[in-house]
Amino acid sequence: MKIALSTLFIALLMQPALFGAEKCALMLDDDIDPEEYSEVLGKKIEFCCGSCVKAFDKATAYYIKAVPALAEKFSASEKKELGVDKVELLDQRFCPIYNDRIVNPESKSIEYNGKTVYFWSSSAQRRWKKDPEKYFKEAMDKGILPQFKS
Repeated sequence: MKIALSTLFIALLMQPALFGAEKCALMLDDDIDPEEYSEVLGKKIEFCCGSCVKAFDKATAYYIKAVPALAEKFSASEKKELGVDKVELLDQRFCPIYNDRIVNPESKSIEYNGKTVYFWSSSAQRRWKKDPEKYFKEAMDKGILPQFKS
């Protein structure tokens, strides 16, 4: 009986959603908040905040294709229904200012050295504008701007 209870306890500890440790699909370092979610084809997709919900709702098919944790929630026929098969992914995946946040083609953007740089938010875009060379160098060092590698 003790072994069975110990095994059950360990199994429960390994369930991150029960203890708030499940991470957001768009802000990768943040825990989800069950009150912040979007519903797609009857599926509840939880995020960390309203900003993620808004971003997801604006580019649902894109994020389902770009984020494996979201893609696995949908069958092939559901993805087709949502237009995921028609989505072309950006070379750039993360915001150069907020490196844990996944951008999409609807994200704020700036033309820099002849290429488009995408940002998570207008505040990230403003920070970039204050010192683009600094942020460009940092992002390149981290491999965040693959569109500039040639």
